[in-house]
Amino acid sequence: MSNMENENLPVVQEEKKDLMHSARDFVNNIFQPLKGKDLNQAVEDFTAEMTLVAEGLSEDQERLSQQVDRLSAQQTILEETLLSRLHDADCALSEMQKEMKTLQKRLDKAEKAVADKKISKVNGFTGLLRQATWLVGIVIGGWIVVTLIKAFL
Repeated sequence: MSNMENENLPVVQEEKKDLMHSARDFVNNIFQPLKGKDLNQAVEDFTAEMTLVAEGLSEDQERLSQQVDRLSAQQTILEETLLSRLHDADCALSEMQKEMKTLQKRLDKAEKAVADKKISKVNGFTGLLRQATWLVGIVIGGWIVVTLIKAFL
């Protein structure tokens, strides 16, 4: 190597050192917030925020659990009320059905009685007509007999 080249070599080496130093500084500046005291602070901040989030989620879960318990109790009460009302309605329906059967029997008896009275009235009227016919027949027969007796005497 020539002298010129030797002279240029330290300049290139210095430039390389400067370039490497500046790259190291750049990388150090990028990772500086993540190193040392700042990294510990970042971890503590992150942990505090995650703890706060976890506590919030836990409180939300507790509130939801209480709401579910409340809704379950309300549903149970509503079910019991509904079952009670259905039972009452079923009892009332059974009593109405019994009453309807009783009323139907009474109606059937009343219809039969009315039919019997009509028949008896018809039979009564027919019997009366029959008796009147017999009476008229007897009277006419008697009149014929009297007229024949008078005619022969």
